[in-house]
Amino acid sequence: MHPISRLFSTITLRKPFWLWVAICLLVGVSTAALIGILQTTNAVRQEAQQRFFEQYNHQQLILAEQAAHSIEETFATFRRNLSLVASLFEEDGVTRERAQLLSGSLVRMYESLQETDIIDLVVFDESGTVVAISPADEYTLGRNYAWRNYFRWARDEGRPGKMYLSPFMRLEGGQNRGDKALIVAQGIYSSRGTFNGVAMFTLNFDKLAQRQVLSVTIGEHGFAWLVDNNQQSVLVDPLGRVTDKGFEETFLPRWPKLYNLLLSMQDGQPGTGSYDFVDPADPNKSVSKLVGYQPVRIEDRLWTLGVATPTREVEALLSSFMQQQKRYSGTLVVIIFTGTFILLSALLSWNHILAIQVDRRTQDLADARGRLESTFDELLSSQKLAAVGHLALGLAHEIRNPLSAIRMNIQMIRKRTRPEGPLQEHFSIVEEEILRLNRLVNDVMDFARARPLRLEQTSLNPIIQRVMQLFAQRFREAGIRTELQLREELTVVCDPEQIEQVILNLVSNAIEALEECDGFRELTLILRRHRPFLSLQVIDNGQGIAAADVDKIFDPFYTTKVSGGGLGLPTLQGIVLRHQGSITVDSAPGEKTCFTLLLPLDGPHERGPHEHGPREQNETVR
Repeated sequence: MHPISRLFSTITLRKPFWLWVAICLLVGVSTAALIGILQTTNAVRQEAQQRFFEQYNHQQLILAEQAAHSIEETFATFRRNLSLVASLFEEDGVTRERAQLLSGSLVRMYESLQETDIIDLVVFDESGTVVAISPADEYTLGRNYAWRNYFRWARDEGRPGKMYLSPFMRLEGGQNRGDKALIVAQGIYSSRGTFNGVAMFTLNFDKLAQRQVLSVTIGEHGFAWLVDNNQQSVLVDPLGRVTDKGFEETFLPRWPKLYNLLLSMQDGQPGTGSYDFVDPADPNKSVSKLVGYQPVRIEDRLWTLGVATPTREVEALLSSFMQQQKRYSGTLVVIIFTGTFILLSALLSWNHILAIQVDRRTQDLADARGRLESTFDELLSSQKLAAVGHLALGLAHEIRNPLSAIRMNIQMIRKRTRPEGPLQEHFSIVEEEILRLNRLVNDVMDFARARPLRLEQTSLNPIIQRVMQLFAQRFREAGIRTELQLREELTVVCDPEQIEQVILNLVSNAIEALEECDGFRELTLILRRHRPFLSLQVIDNGQGIAAADVDKIFDPFYTTKVSGGGLGLPTLQGIVLRHQGSITVDSAPGEKTCFTLLLPLDGPHERGPHEHGPREQNETVR
């Protein structure tokens, strides 16, 4: 008889008490293990959900921040243009004759602002009479509006450079009757501070909300909303409707949590949270939403812009992970019950096997969780770059037209006044700053509109040699010693022009870092193969990078340079990611800085319609 069978027979026939003890012990251990697994599974699920919600809310907060900044910049453009209109009337006063002389400039200024949702440009004299309006409106021209709030504010409270922003209103006359609008105005004062009149824009709020708020979406039912904290009124509600209702009548009866959240935003601080509201998929139901919100400051007014997504959409992103976790848990439960009721005679051996299987499943679960976190981080980075790129492209288009108008008017004023001495220098400074802003706008558009890859089999050695030759003079002037560790036979499938841009910028950044430090200066480039990647390291012995900056240097618009735009490294990272590679940095204050670039030797695995390698291009020609 088999020894185990003999042992089982002995226990059964001679010591039944110990058999029951073994059965109870096995059942107890199995039950405890089952409870432990269920508790661990629930804990992992809750922790994963909590972390995912936090990361998703952070992403919504970034979108809200970018949209809020875009709105603030739009109103800053209005303020600058109102100041320009006021400056045209500053010396000679506001009269009908002066307005007729400047009619061409006023018309051009209005036309340059048409894409910013401006309905009309109006100029009032000191008595409140309209002396100029674009587009022309004979009914309004010559009428008196001294009773309007914005005129009384400019006359009694305003000061040069200060802009008035009206509460939400509906137009009662003209071709835009019934449209929802805002008034932005600025007083016109003489050089001695005497009140001469008012310059005013009427803003179509419906169009502004459509472009700046309703265009911000995330997921299927994730939308942005906008409220006026000073008036405690809703400008764009969470269902995407432009309205002017108060907090209390809109939210308090049915949605007290959202009402209290809006009241807490009076401190003007960004934040995240959650609330219940009408389900956009079914208005008869309510749904829980995650929200990230950001203050919008316009002069003395405080608005708040929020981006919210139904919780169910966020949970759906976790469904694959949760299902896999459920399968693992179910497998473990089956193994435990099978071992309990079928393999009693091999209790110790099966217990050992079960422990091994539990360890394996736990390790698989940990690996799956690690892969999920890694995939989520890459997805979040890509969506941020895409959202920032989308917002940046829109912002760049918004800036270009007013920037051109500013430059045109500065040149016109300079030509007419023919300034000399310090005034000439001031005009030169203004034009130089306009050109610098234009270059920054071009950088933003380059970042937002990625060029398609043109892939070919390439050796990086000639590219590196060409980049080093370009900077040879700077190396000599800065006393920088260079060392190249290259291998002739290494080639990679890539877009040589874009990769040259990456290498050129990395070397340029290293030179700038070395120029800021004293003592021995050294720059090293190391090219190696780490299958399936090709590795390029750019190492300098500068002052290093602060720990607080290392995690942020690839974030768009983040820079530690006085004159930087914060798009250099994010642009390079975008090029590398499109090659399905990676770029990392290893640095600390007072230590060497090493940027490591990894590119797949065979190029990106999935190529778009404009990303052809050499073989594909030849086949196309045939």
